Amino acid sequence: MNGDLDLEFNKLIDHITQLQGELNPFRVEFLDKDKFKLFADDLYSQVGGYSEVCITGYFSETIRGQLERILAAHKLKLVTHELRNEKRDQKNLEVMKKLVKAGAEVRISDRLHARMLLAHYPNVPGWSKLGLLVLGSFDFNVDCIGVERFDAGIKTNHPDLILEAKKLFEHIWSESKPLKLEE
Repeated sequence: MNGDLDLEFNKLIDHITQLQGELNPFRVEFLDKDKFKLFADDLYSQVGGYSEVCITGYFSETIRGQLERILAAHKLKLVTHELRNEKRDQKNLEVMKKLVKAGAEVRISDRLHARMLLAHYPNVPGWSKLGLLVLGSFDFNVDCIGVERFDAGIKTNHPDLILEAKKLFEHIWSESKPLKLEE
């Protein structure tokens, strides 16, 4: 009896391996500052195939053009830090207001520390695990794009990580407050 189970299990493993090969198996790439700069400089083509892009962190004029280009064809949801009177926060606020006017959904969280980008298909049945995820210490601002800092991250399309990132982003989103242009 045990031999039959082993045979069936091996057939299942072979089938899964074959499907992975046919479906383009998941990838994981380590991002250092140079690779992140290349990713950010070409952000639209990196995420352009997905219907929704969700990003957490700080933003600046450095990335605003890329985000507005994404907005022209996709839904864009951003969560940023609680805005204080610091110079960095004021620059971030200026960019956030411009992005809200352009159509982005922006929320503010006083608990945010996570840095991630999630590009996915939120409302396509059967595609809930397909997407792109970037996790790391990077922000989409001048401090992290092209500056000598020790930032690092991981870029992947692993379906289980995509699904977990979606859950985390939705949790952060639900606990954040919408940015009001009067702020």
